[in-house]
Amino acid sequence: MLLKKQTVWLLTMVSLVVVLSVFYITSPLQPSDEYALMTSEDEKAKGENAASEEGVEVSIEEMGKGTLASSLSSDDLFLALRMEIDDHRARAKEELQAIVASSDVTAEKRSEALDKMENLQTFQAKEAMLETRILANENYADALVKAEENQVKVIVKAKELNTSSANEIMRLVRDELGPTKVAVEVQPIK
Repeated sequence: MLLKKQTVWLLTMVSLVVVLSVFYITSPLQPSDEYALMTSEDEKAKGENAASEEGVEVSIEEMGKGTLASSLSSDDLFLALRMEIDDHRARAKEELQAIVASSDVTAEKRSEALDKMENLQTFQAKEAMLETRILANENYADALVKAEENQVKVIVKAKELNTSSANEIMRLVRDELGPTKVAVEVQPIK
């Protein structure tokens, strides 16, 4: 009986990954309008919820405009985004492992692949640490951090997000990752 439950659970998870992968592959590659980094010129023109700290500017946007955000519940959205990030990283790690394992690759390329694998692990650890630190603030029901080489995207589930809260999140990101572009999004709790 236990084996059947585990099998059903596994098949459910595999089918969810397949559905999300198909959605990800077939979706058009357009810039997301769910968040926006703003330059000082954009900020003057828009004049909306913008916070800045030491030259790094961020726009605070509510999610729900994109098709993925509107078609999924809040909890499902965070789960889907986490799975997408994990899937993308798993593919990148597989590619890097293939490079390392290949006998046709130079030592320099192997070294680069190993460095990239280490960077992926470092980003994952720092993302988890940032999520934990953000969730320590009881105003947030959930948090998702996606760190890339040139930008960090932070999504928080909260009733509201004001500029001081966004600045606090930016400070946490800067403390953990150093100076970088930060996009802060809020997924409203309904």
